[in-house]
Amino acid sequence: MKNKHIFKSLILLLAFLFTANFTMAQKDEKAQKILDDMSEFYLGLSAFSADVHQEMISINDGKMGDLDIKAIISGNKYQMHLEGQVIYSDAKTVYRYDQEMDEVTIEEADSEGELASSPAEIYQLYKKNFKYLYTGREGGYDIVDLSPEKGTDINYFRIRMYIKPATHELVKWEMFEKGNQNKQVFTISNFKKNITVTDTDFKFDTSKHPDVEVVDLR
Repeated sequence: MKNKHIFKSLILLLAFLFTANFTMAQKDEKAQKILDDMSEFYLGLSAFSADVHQEMISINDGKMGDLDIKAIISGNKYQMHLEGQVIYSDAKTVYRYDQEMDEVTIEEADSEGELASSPAEIYQLYKKNFKYLYTGREGGYDIVDLSPEKGTDINYFRIRMYIKPATHELVKWEMFEKGNQNKQVFTISNFKKNITVTDTDFKFDTSKHPDVEVVDLR
């Protein structure tokens, strides 16, 4: 399902934003400094919101499709709006509300495996299995490439991150898929830091939606 594929990719973003350090598997000191500064910036935020524009691009065929996502993130908790769905997670439970079908699916937060589990788990994946390389500047942004160590079970051979030097914000990232010539490009806009959130922002309250069909897979 396309939305689940996008969801997994966004979880990868959360992992980067809330990683405490990048000391494992790191072989480029400049890349490590840039990633550490980015991490420190996001760790210092109580919560933030952003709009994310996703594009699927084929080297041979060009743009194949796009999607707009609105996200609210606070530590390991998040709320995401994308193409008729709202996905909530309080770090323990994931709620997928399909607005068209008027149905909510409830699952444990780690029920889909390592790439769709909590940011904390994915942080461990990157900490042990990725190398980092600073590749220069483009459009005023620092560029860091991440590549999986040999034998790592992940569907991407490169993740390229564009980071604003002055603020340490991640403004764009590209994910290059294995086995084909496709890449996903995510561009961040309308970034707002230290927004006010409550625990209710990260849960779907079934009592307030009595007509919604509930599919509880826990």
